[in-house]
Amino acid sequence: MIYEALNENIDIAAQSLLNGEIIVYPTDTLYGFGVDATNEKAINKLNHLKKRIQPLSVIVSSYNMLDDLCFVDKNKIDLNKYYPGPYTLLFNKKNKLPNILTVNSKKIGIRIPKSDFAIKLVDTINKPIVTTSVNIHNEDSLNDIKKIKKKFPNLNIFSGIVNEDSKGSTIIDCTNDYETIVRQGDGF
Repeated sequence: MIYEALNENIDIAAQSLLNGEIIVYPTDTLYGFGVDATNEKAINKLNHLKKRIQPLSVIVSSYNMLDDLCFVDKNKIDLNKYYPGPYTLLFNKKNKLPNILTVNSKKIGIRIPKSDFAIKLVDTINKPIVTTSVNIHNEDSLNDIKKIKKKFPNLNIFSGIVNEDSKGSTIIDCTNDYETIVRQGDGF
């Protein structure tokens, strides 16, 4: 079913995530697949749907949630330069989330998008949510609601405003003494 990404549909999206379902939701870049980042079964379902197992990034709603999940040296990085916005920052993770989420990597990608819907959704379930592009591995990302519904008819889809020409978020590795761009996306 397709819903508008409005406040009144946050509860529907939240309940879907808490029930272990995969949803499609708008971010400030692309539409994303989302699951509860603490639910290993849901993560496995998402990996099966995408037909691949690779590290997944998560959306958090605050610096407190960020600090709870990873090690951040705020003397080294100005978070306000990137958040909220079209950036995924890689940090060394704490062991608070299932290993399958990061495929046993010591790093985790964290987003705080400029997306009221995504942030309110995280706040509502009080857990981070997975964010990954809407596609099958090695296929183009889908950013059109009609095409998403046709390809994934059994998912709850929350439509909203996204960047139709998005290249995804810019990924920056913040685990060293200097920041390194891993993938150039919409940021900068």
